Amino acid sequence: MRLALFDIDGTLLREGIAPKLAFARALRETFDTTGPISGFRFAGMTDPQCVAEIMRMAGIADDVIQERRDQCLERYVTHLRVEMRNHDGAKLFPGVKEVLGRLHGRDDVLVGLLTGNVQPGAMLKLDRFKLGEYFRFGAFGDDHEDRCELARIALEKAGRLTGRPVRGDDTTVIGDTMDTDIQGGVQMGYRTILVLSGISKNEELKKYAFKPDLVVNSVSDIELPLEWWV
Repeated sequence: MRLALFDIDGTLLREGIAPKLAFARALRETFDTTGPISGFRFAGMTDPQCVAEIMRMAGIADDVIQERRDQCLERYVTHLRVEMRNHDGAKLFPGVKEVLGRLHGRDDVLVGLLTGNVQPGAMLKLDRFKLGEYFRFGAFGDDHEDRCELARIALEKAGRLTGRPVRGDDTTVIGDTMDTDIQGGVQMGYRTILVLSGISKNEELKKYAFKPDLVVNSVSDIELPLEWWV
């Protein structure tokens, strides 16, 4: 059986301003500062990493960050639910439901998530577009703060679900960031598909020594080589 692991933000959808507003509110309530959140690059990072990095840049001590991080993420999810209702800038990328539907209907493919979102936040984003039903399981930011470790955890969860070990060469990671999604997949020996919807220029690929197995402009373009990667 093949394992297909999808990132969420920048790969399947773009949520708009709501997550950043929710994050800012949670940081201020928990640490009394939002830090340099306006210029912070969230792409490819786990939610726990984002809290830690932003607060370190704000001068908050590591022990305080560690003590309050879970509380901050709980508040983030609470505010995300509200901000998603208040801001309608979310976008589901073309072809996502079609590709996920085809994969979900196959007996030889197990479809999962590999995302830096904490699980409640991930499900809020997916449920907005009724995508949750396509995924049997996931590795989330609340499983571990390191994306490469999440890639390993995903295999462990898939193994428990199927009742047998799942190998790296049976696995394909689909994501939009080279330095996290693709690098983590390459390091674990997975096949990798880079979706360009999350980066501005194809030329950005040239600065990395490692390469994805396949580069597509959007998830919908995966439909043509579907048999290749499953």
